[in-house]
Amino acid sequence: MMARSDVDTRMAWRAREEFLASRDASRHPDQVRPEIAASWQRSLANGVDPQGVEPDFHPDINLDGQLCLAAKPVIDKRCEHLGGTGSSLLLGDRSGRIIERWGDGARVLRLLEQAYAEPGFSIAEDVVGTNGVGTVYETHQPALVIGGEHFSEQYFPFACAGVPIHHPITRQLEGVLDITCRRQDANNMLLPWILEVARMVEERLYQQASPDERLLLGRFLAATRRTKHAVVCLNEQTIISNPCAARLLDGVDHALLWEHAARAITADTADTAGPCALTLSDGRAVTVHCRPVDDERSTVGVLVEVLPAAQQRSRTRATGRPARPCLPHLAGHGARWQQVCDQAQRYRERLLPVLLAGEVGTGKLALARAMFADEEQVSVIDAALHPVDGFATWAAGLRRRLDDPGGVVVVRHLEALEARQAQTVCGLLDHAGDSGPRLVATLTRGQGAMMAYGPLVDRFAVATIEVPPLRERLEDLPDLIPVFTQRHAAQPGRRHWQPEVIQTLSRLDWPGNVRQLENLVRRVLVARTTGDISITDLPEDVRVNAPRRRLAQLEQVELNAIVSALGQTGGNKVEAAKILGVSRSTLYRKMRAFGLDLNQSAF
Repeated sequence: MMARSDVDTRMAWRAREEFLASRDASRHPDQVRPEIAASWQRSLANGVDPQGVEPDFHPDINLDGQLCLAAKPVIDKRCEHLGGTGSSLLLGDRSGRIIERWGDGARVLRLLEQAYAEPGFSIAEDVVGTNGVGTVYETHQPALVIGGEHFSEQYFPFACAGVPIHHPITRQLEGVLDITCRRQDANNMLLPWILEVARMVEERLYQQASPDERLLLGRFLAATRRTKHAVVCLNEQTIISNPCAARLLDGVDHALLWEHAARAITADTADTAGPCALTLSDGRAVTVHCRPVDDERSTVGVLVEVLPAAQQRSRTRATGRPARPCLPHLAGHGARWQQVCDQAQRYRERLLPVLLAGEVGTGKLALARAMFADEEQVSVIDAALHPVDGFATWAAGLRRRLDDPGGVVVVRHLEALEARQAQTVCGLLDHAGDSGPRLVATLTRGQGAMMAYGPLVDRFAVATIEVPPLRERLEDLPDLIPVFTQRHAAQPGRRHWQPEVIQTLSRLDWPGNVRQLENLVRRVLVARTTGDISITDLPEDVRVNAPRRRLAQLEQVELNAIVSALGQTGGNKVEAAKILGVSRSTLYRKMRAFGLDLNQSAF
């Protein structure tokens, strides 16, 4: 074994000092390896202090997870061969946080403690800069970092070789395994040795995989041999995709795709699982084929094939971003919503009365205003307000507006008028004739809505647009939420809603539709004034009402108790388990079953 030379170490130190002075690693191509230079550049862009950092501490470590269960027996056995080497092994999770450490030699362990390289601390690259754990997490590639190649000075005493641990079925990054020793003890066997250990951990991960996961892998491999299209095989805990699907779908698409697939295979009608048109978050239209993956007992997942729509309208520019909708004041890119916008565009150009019908809160008035945004005068006459001053006063106001031939009149809530009142309105419309203003009306349908007077509805229904409920346009959630966030955020700036949050919201029935969604966004922003929105930021009642499946009464009681305990502890699962009087592993298991622990699940 050959040690790293002092000449190489001094060269790395000098290159780092020159980089910090110039802030451009490309000026020193011969003095530092390209992967180290790229990491320095990222570390600098992330604002890491090169003099030293104090990373965040997260004590909530799950030692009963798949990664620890697979790694511990392998590493315990391999560490028997490390006696007298002064080396330490670090196991990091998929976020760059250390969850376990093995060591030989008190001196190197003391140095690691001084550098915060111990369980619970995050040494992700964007936190502490270039290192053997964080850089692997960033690139998903093996990394060797020695002495002055570290970005932060506090890691100069070390040599680190880190390798990714991928799940053998999903190929997702599960964690990082790193061997660390003193800089002067570095040798060319560090990386090959730790690579071998990581492969042994991956083999145990495969052995730990459930029969369901192995069945999903088998069906996925069979499907990819038959087609060149995007293929995804998934259930609530696992997602397997080919490169075509990985390029096509992002995190939000995955979440919404699972919700669609789950509904398709559990629907009462067989044809629901047939081809279905969906619109991705970038505006591309696709056709989705869902087939259940069954064993002898039950359905364990879904095999999804995603094909380009056979005859889709081109809504995507060369940049890959969705084109502006024909009604730019409204958010939504899904096929159902685009049909509504296309109808509105056509009817706007024709001098016909328009009826906008739909459930409460679907956005009928917003659609009317967007249709005629270029009109100087759009008057909204709300029939639901006629009891305030009396129908006669309300009808007089409508008559005055109908006598003015300019602009647009929107008569809102036709269903609020009784038959005799509706007859009076019909008379006012007859009196105005064709010389009056452009006429639009809104009608609320659905449970709890009153029946509207038929002849009055017919006056407006020459051109009818059915505004879909939110549950039928869930692919528009990623468009609607940022609009409402920008509208109601207390401070300017972009606020990101994590994909698992949008996926959770897609499980709700949304009886109040878009208005209910906007009110929910306002509630979240009041409680969370800065930073990204995670699953724990959703109100307790929302998380309780968004399980993956319909719960029995006792299960609903358990779910309520878990959500309440998590709320009391700020999401700390260790403390929540103590409040509930259960073990931590029991809490994790129940959270996954109820769809709460989305960090440990694909969906």
